[in-house]
Amino acid sequence: MRYLAQALISTGFGLSLSFASVVQALETSGAQVAYELKTLYNDTPVNCGTASMPGFLCSGIIFRATIPSTAYKSWAPSPPAVASGGFSFSYLRADAEFRRLVRDENNGFIIFPPLFAPVGRQRVAVLCMFPVDGVTDVRAENGCGVARGAKLNSDLCHRQGIYTAQQWYEKRVADGHSNFSQCGFNVKDDANEKATVSFNEAIKAMSLGDNGTIHQQNEMRLATAAWDVSRPETLPIKAFFYLPGGLADAQYDQRDYYSTTRVLVPVIAMTLPGTRAQDASFVFKAADQAIKMADPMDGYINYAKWIKRYDPGTRKDEWSLSVVPTDRGRMATSQSTDAVYAELVKRYGDDPRWVNNDGGGMRRQLACHFTISRNKSEWNMEPFRPNVSHEAAVAAGCNPIPFSG
Repeated sequence: MRYLAQALISTGFGLSLSFASVVQALETSGAQVAYELKTLYNDTPVNCGTASMPGFLCSGIIFRATIPSTAYKSWAPSPPAVASGGFSFSYLRADAEFRRLVRDENNGFIIFPPLFAPVGRQRVAVLCMFPVDGVTDVRAENGCGVARGAKLNSDLCHRQGIYTAQQWYEKRVADGHSNFSQCGFNVKDDANEKATVSFNEAIKAMSLGDNGTIHQQNEMRLATAAWDVSRPETLPIKAFFYLPGGLADAQYDQRDYYSTTRVLVPVIAMTLPGTRAQDASFVFKAADQAIKMADPMDGYINYAKWIKRYDPGTRKDEWSLSVVPTDRGRMATSQSTDAVYAELVKRYGDDPRWVNNDGGGMRRQLACHFTISRNKSEWNMEPFRPNVSHEAAVAAGCNPIPFSG
């Protein structure tokens, strides 16, 4: 079963959220976005739940370095990229690190992992992965295939009988470390389980050799057909980022995207690791924003994080939203429950981890926490739980299990 079709089964909750709600959900807290980026960076799963779901669907930082201009929109693929059917991104994770971007550029945008793109946002299609810069602008097949002018075999790895990181590295050494002659790993949707294996081997290949590939970025090719710039407000842009020297350009992009879409996403200061012993960092600074963003401390919820943990009631791993309220939220009265819940929905209700698992009981769990767990540091609420009476929720410790039969 194809991994996106398998993962994007929706119950329908939240599909009627207004465009304004989506904007508010994204602009509420830049600090929340920075926290989520750090979490994605540090998460290194073998797959995203099944063998046919590669890790890039739910982890890591997928981003594109850009150059702002009044002549075009930085989030739009170039005409040559559209003609080829693919355009280039990089993939950064704790086990896939590098210290510089293509042409030493210093700003760009970060997108949501496909499985975590909010409802109403486009979901990208990843085609292939090169452990180092693949020089994809001269390659056939959406930038994944044979490189024009390459003196050695540059076709996709599996067509050359190359399936492992070690085989890729041995070919790279034999080819004199030529980026033109390297092969890319096929991670297309229809590769299914092989896409997961190929992606994992591409990540492993980055660590081989004396310095691995720390000195140059990898390259991930995305399909332009799954990136509709005619609806820019629905693009899965999570943040604009900058490296040292790139703040002004990131601010330009933030203003340009907001003026075009009325969607406000934060500017994030990103630091790349200088060595494999170092980690990348992601920091939100209010002073970096070209457009003032809301302060979550003015509301009911400071931040929240998604965690997956075993539930003894269902006897399987379930998504849980761990909510840290502000002082105002923690002391809210019963008359304010609707307002607190409305903020929770605006900020997190369009996340697939809620939408795809909604059993209707999130508001009931919130009310239950006010009754018996108000002073807990975090309130853990699971979208899959059913809506039961307040008494039943309290009796279940705010953890009612779904009805059976």
